[in-house]
Amino acid sequence: MVTSLLIVSLLINSFSKLTTMENASKRRGADHEGRADRTADTEGVEALARAADQLFYVMRRSRAATVGQSTAGLSMSQVALLEPLMEEARGEGMPVGRLASGAEVSVPTATRMLKQLEAGGVVTRRRSEQDERQVLIRLTEDGADQLAAMRTELRGRQLQALSHFTPQERRALTAQLHRLADVIADVAADTAADATAQ
Repeated sequence: MVTSLLIVSLLINSFSKLTTMENASKRRGADHEGRADRTADTEGVEALARAADQLFYVMRRSRAATVGQSTAGLSMSQVALLEPLMEEARGEGMPVGRLASGAEVSVPTATRMLKQLEAGGVVTRRRSEQDERQVLIRLTEDGADQLAAMRTELRGRQLQALSHFTPQERRALTAQLHRLADVIADVAADTAADATAQ
């Protein structure tokens, strides 16, 4: 799924930034005992952060290559914005604000993108019957086909890359990525709590 690629790249990018911040904090507060152990540990964490950065950039280039070769005609930012609509394909639509939040863009940016997609026949926009202030977005049939084609192309690249791992390696990698996601979520929550407390 497209979102899995986006989530993994965001997790890895966040992890590398968080480990860099944590290392700086540890260095500032560290005492002189066990300096060799901490240095070795810090080097290991920094090596992991560099590997995560490298993976993030390679995944970004791969996604860009897929988009560049795709016949679907959608950019990755458009895919991220439209992805939630695939599950809502037969519903009454989703509000612009919810789509913007899911794609991590501002509402004005999402609105601008959606107007372009509407002009291209990918989505329809209409006012909510319950709340005139709210604009609901739905995929057109053509838009759903384009998004499905892009998902298929991205999934194909993913499967091609991941097939180089043995089943055991894939299970281990899956477990480690879940663990990484949990660690990042915990550190982000702690950082947000510390910022709120100050």
